[in-house]
Amino acid sequence: MSAVDTQVQSPIEGSDVVNGNQTATILQLAMAALRLTKAASTDGNNNNGPQQRPRKQITLNEVAYHDCYDDCWIVLYDRVYDITNFLRLHPGGHDVLVENAGRDCTIAFLNAGHSAMALKWLELYEIGELPPSECIYRCAGKLTLKNLPD
Repeated sequence: MSAVDTQVQSPIEGSDVVNGNQTATILQLAMAALRLTKAASTDGNNNNGPQQRPRKQITLNEVAYHDCYDDCWIVLYDRVYDITNFLRLHPGGHDVLVENAGRDCTIAFLNAGHSAMALKWLELYEIGELPPSECIYRCAGKLTLKNLPD
């Protein structure tokens, strides 16, 4: 072996060198591939922005079927929320929520002046998002609000 060969570290930990050839198990190869994939995705050179968790797509037609006290869905900022269990907890009473059930109530939500804590509570009830063709607030080329909750 030359001095260069001894300085190069194996990318596969725990692999053996037999007759100058590196041997590795399938598990070791898979783990090395995962490390390389993880390093490539976290290098900071991609411009995809923060990683978003995948959300189920729910159409406005489907949301419209959930429009009563016992089954209450709403749309806020293009995200769908099942707030059925929140109705009795809402500080402003359940009437205002049921009034907007089954539809996009983003404007009503904005006009009510909700706190940052109210936005955090929304995360507990999120069940999906609108498909891109039905989005208003989170699609390029359409109305965009600053500081949208994630």
